[in-house]
Amino acid sequence: MKQFSKSIFAALSGLGILLFPNLSVAAEESNVDESAQTGGAAGNSASSAAIGGVSAGTIAAVIAIAAAAAAISDSGSGGGAITPTPTPTPTPTPTPTPTPTPAPVIEEYVTEVVVDVPGTAEFTTAGATATRTTGATATRTTGATATRTTGATATRTTGATATRTTGATATASVGGTIVNQELTEDFEVVETYDVVEEFEVVEEYDVVEEYTTTTTVPAVAASTATATATATREAN
Repeated sequence: MKQFSKSIFAALSGLGILLFPNLSVAAEESNVDESAQTGGAAGNSASSAAIGGVSAGTIAAVIAIAAAAAAISDSGSGGGAITPTPTPTPTPTPTPTPTPTPAPVIEEYVTEVVVDVPGTAEFTTAGATATRTTGATATRTTGATATRTTGATATRTTGATATRTTGATATASVGGTIVNQELTEDFEVVETYDVVEEFEVVEEYDVVEEYTTTTTVPAVAASTATATATATREAN
């Protein structure tokens, strides 16, 4: 609308520029005629006559149209221009609410599961410790002592004394009589005895050893077994 008003104003302005030079020339000619003629009646008649072929009413109409175009141009720039009524926007059709999908019903049930039980081979495992004889024998001291004869003999004094003849004789005068007599001697009593020794008592015993027992676990064949479990599913 603003561009259209500017176009009208430009066209009318150009038309006014074309007419105003003719109006000037006609006015000058009118003044010359008035000075040549005698009387005011002839001047007034000439001024009201056609000027260059264009009447005064036509000029006034051009000026009025130019002013109206200027006013329209000013109102189009934000003054009092008539705003066309906008076409009403059609009301959008409401989107239908989708039907909600019902939630699935979950049920709990008991299921049976088959479990494979692997087999095992026979094997041995260490058990407790025990002792056993090896079949050999050995000796050891018991910590006690004893005495025994060695098979030899020896002599020793007993602490007592005795007398014995020596086998020699001597003469002595007894009342003037010469008497021969055997000589005797005192001696310590000596005895012969078996030599005895003291020794540690030694015993002979069976050699015993300690060993670890073993347990043999028999083989188990592979098999299957069943077990139950609880699960959930969507009910139909």
